[in-house]
Amino acid sequence: MSERKESNLYFNRLMGGLMLLGFASGLPGQWSILGSPLQAWLADMDAGERALGRLTLIGIPYSLNFLWAPLIDRFGVQFFGRYGRRRDWLLLVQMLLVFCVAMLGLLGPQTSQDSWMPLIVLAICVAFFSATQDVVADAYRTDALGEHNGAAGAAVFVNGYRIAMAIGGGGTMFFADRLGWQWVFLILAGLMAIGLLGTLLCPRLDDEAQKAPATLADAVVLPVVDFFSKHQLSGLLILGFVVCFKLPDATCRVMVTPLLQKELGFSKDVIGANQFWLGMIMTIIGAMLGGYLMSKLGSRKAIWLAMVLQIVSNFGFVILASNSADTMLLAGVVSVEAICSGIATVCFIAFIMAQCNKQFSATQYALFTSLNALTGTVAGSLTGDAVLAVGYQTFFALTVSFGLPAMVLFAIIGQLQRRRL
Repeated sequence: MSERKESNLYFNRLMGGLMLLGFASGLPGQWSILGSPLQAWLADMDAGERALGRLTLIGIPYSLNFLWAPLIDRFGVQFFGRYGRRRDWLLLVQMLLVFCVAMLGLLGPQTSQDSWMPLIVLAICVAFFSATQDVVADAYRTDALGEHNGAAGAAVFVNGYRIAMAIGGGGTMFFADRLGWQWVFLILAGLMAIGLLGTLLCPRLDDEAQKAPATLADAVVLPVVDFFSKHQLSGLLILGFVVCFKLPDATCRVMVTPLLQKELGFSKDVIGANQFWLGMIMTIIGAMLGGYLMSKLGSRKAIWLAMVLQIVSNFGFVILASNSADTMLLAGVVSVEAICSGIATVCFIAFIMAQCNKQFSATQYALFTSLNALTGTVAGSLTGDAVLAVGYQTFFALTVSFGLPAMVLFAIIGQLQRRRL
């Protein structure tokens, strides 16, 4: 089914499957189950800002998943047999995720005297399996989509991803006071089963897309050789751009929940309602706008716009941190951030997909996303220290400047590519 054209761009089996796969990827991610819920849970257990900042280190598997991506390119799990190597991997990993998230609910701390160790160990397992799921889902999406439907597929996937983020992030905040964290995580485990439905709904890739590299050495070496033979010197700059692109968003997002909950004193209900309902709707709008802008402006202009919008959205948190708790201001900041983030994410995904050779899509895409995740993991782990040193207002102002390196790199890449033409 690789690159098969559909009569309707958005309403077909592939897009429906990608929506559900996006949901399955977003629910256990760094900015969902492993983000705000864990932060708020440990905050309820009297954890300090440093501990909450260090919590982002749980996301290290997202930065290292390129290490085992060649195994996914090379081998099939042969667990189910008839679904194809990408979907077989997805089914296995998604079952493991359902189990681990359920165990989080059963074994997590209930009082401040309980040990955090079961929660930390299980969260690392969730991160590992979630990062693996991302490798396979990204590879399937890259193999299945072509130039005609790439931006549309990215937008649909991002919409599913961000709906899951809203449920796993803001939605859990809304229900935590009513049900308790244990029940919330058991419900999230049930929602993870949606990923299984998405995998079954996605069409099987054709025989050409099922071909694996001949050896493990080929799966490790050839993706790198292929990338640099195609891009030459600009390849290093492209990798640098991937590292820096989401830096403003990644550093800003880690301290949003502590700002709203601990500094400004918003209730979990207010935080959840804004991040769940409002944030989800605005992100969907932003993702669809991102797909539209990619098709109308072209990749280069759309990415420039996305970088500017990321900077603009961070100014909202500077304003929010400078004022007392105001629900209307919070709604405005969340809306702008969600729209800008939706546009930026779709543009970024389309950019990465365009750099991949489908023969090595799992490994190449995983390398890009691992580098991007490394930025958030390392920089995010220091955000608690930065807030303690300079305060929330100055911290969010600093995140605005973090968008400049990506702009400089993208400008140089454009110059080098034009000279090669």
